[in-house]
Amino acid sequence: MRRPADVPFDAPVVERGMGFFETVLLVGRRAVLWEPHLARLLRTLRRFSLPEPERARIDAAASEVVDEAALPPGEERGLRLGWIAVGADLDAPASWRLDISVRPVPENTLARRKGAHAVTLPTDLRRDTPEVKSTSYFAALLGLRIARNKGGEEGIFTNPDGTCLEGTSTSLLAWNGGTPAHAPNGALPSVTAAAFLGERDLRLPLTPGLLREGALLLGSLTLAAPIVTLDSAPCAVPPAMAERIREFNQRLFSDPALGTML
Repeated sequence: MRRPADVPFDAPVVERGMGFFETVLLVGRRAVLWEPHLARLLRTLRRFSLPEPERARIDAAASEVVDEAALPPGEERGLRLGWIAVGADLDAPASWRLDISVRPVPENTLARRKGAHAVTLPTDLRRDTPEVKSTSYFAALLGLRIARNKGGEEGIFTNPDGTCLEGTSTSLLAWNGGTPAHAPNGALPSVTAAAFLGERDLRLPLTPGLLREGALLLGSLTLAAPIVTLDSAPCAVPPAMAERIREFNQRLFSDPALGTML
């Protein structure tokens, strides 16, 4: 596979973390939830009036990278789509670069799929501009490190009042007796969670007590996974939640409406 061009040491993406990205599950040539991931990226760029790549350019570059990867049908990888600032003038299209690559699914993510041991994080650790999927990822990386050092697969960002927001790289839902709910604000609008929720959009304060009655993590590579412990305390996995997770994950791999062949 070809080597990407070097990024200058003083590029905004290197010195300031200035860039945006999407990670898509690739199964063979099938990109899961490809369209909503692209829509979120482009929506973010338009929100800040930043230059954006043409859609045809994205599709062509993704197809080329997938061609080079030559994955057998059914084999999973992460397809990473980045739009990064390599020049100082953020208003100049030439300052931005499209990077697309195929990567292995991390072992920690695969372990999370089987049932996640989650760890709440200190309240002063929070992603900047949490509603945006940016490459400024200090809090997420440090949060995952904290969780791993405590024996977990995911760290959960929290509010000062103790309510929970989201994982370092996943969305967080309370099962809530069969009516799943997510945090009122302060979390990234998740593509995978939106597909799981459908038209429902219930928002509730996610207290640790509510999560221990049943909760799940969702992400493009995590899929939907139950939380089995929160800060070492057991979490219930209601049978209806487990079945809903199983059905949803199956749809991600098989439903034509949820995937795009590249």
